[in-house]
Amino acid sequence: MNEYPDYVKSQIAFINDEWRDRVESPRIYSRESRRANTSRREVTIHNARLRDEVGDLDLDECGFVLVNHETGVTDFRDKEMVLGDYFAEMRALILELTGAHDAFSFPFYQVRSKEPEHFFDAYSLYMHCDFSPDTWLKFAQSIVKDSGRGKEYPPEEWDFAFYNLWRPVGGTVQQNPLVLIDASTVERDDIINYQPVKNGRGQAALPLFNDRQRYYYVPRMQTDEVLIFKQLDSRTDKSLVCPHTSFVDPTAPADAVARESIDVRFMCVYPRVLS
Repeated sequence: MNEYPDYVKSQIAFINDEWRDRVESPRIYSRESRRANTSRREVTIHNARLRDEVGDLDLDECGFVLVNHETGVTDFRDKEMVLGDYFAEMRALILELTGAHDAFSFPFYQVRSKEPEHFFDAYSLYMHCDFSPDTWLKFAQSIVKDSGRGKEYPPEEWDFAFYNLWRPVGGTVQQNPLVLIDASTVERDDIINYQPVKNGRGQAALPLFNDRQRYYYVPRMQTDEVLIFKQLDSRTDKSLVCPHTSFVDPTAPADAVARESIDVRFMCVYPRVLS
């Protein structure tokens, strides 16, 4: 029986509406640039465990699922252990979950905490997508090419999807849980590009606020749970993207322990259904 509230109300930062029709892209690469380019919206964030209990979470439609998974990794600060053991565990998990033909790991991962050394290792504090729908397919194809297996997966015969596998480490999430937008409520016209760098050409994306969007979180996630959500998907009959960020949970205890989490990313490969 679910012991958590059906929903909570909190504030989430979204890119300012002024950027909707601008030709140039905003840049967010620091606390100062984040504050200058985003505004907080009060929203209702629904308890995803209720949907999970009735089997209503699906990567293809709403864009995220919750799975139980016991890991053999004992130290997520041990890079060798993460890149070896944990990546192998997560590859097996995503293949089993999606039924994909193959899966490629990204060459990086992040262990997030409240006060990290680098800005992008902190909890995200604005709603975002990790990649741009306009450029990610070139990146997907470069992953295959760089692996030396480009001839196996020509883009005219294969589809690609990016996923993030997100897990708490060190203990139950008491504060700053992840919030996701149900992918089926995300409108493509509301996704704009931005640059997560001060100088240079890096590109990701942000959703503009839309009152038709629906928001979800998993209360008090445990270290044996993994939240898997879609980054982008080239299959035209599937949902495109599941934007996400962290938020302040008003039901958290006053002395809540700071959250730590790890996220790793995989690209799955699917045979294209030819008409």
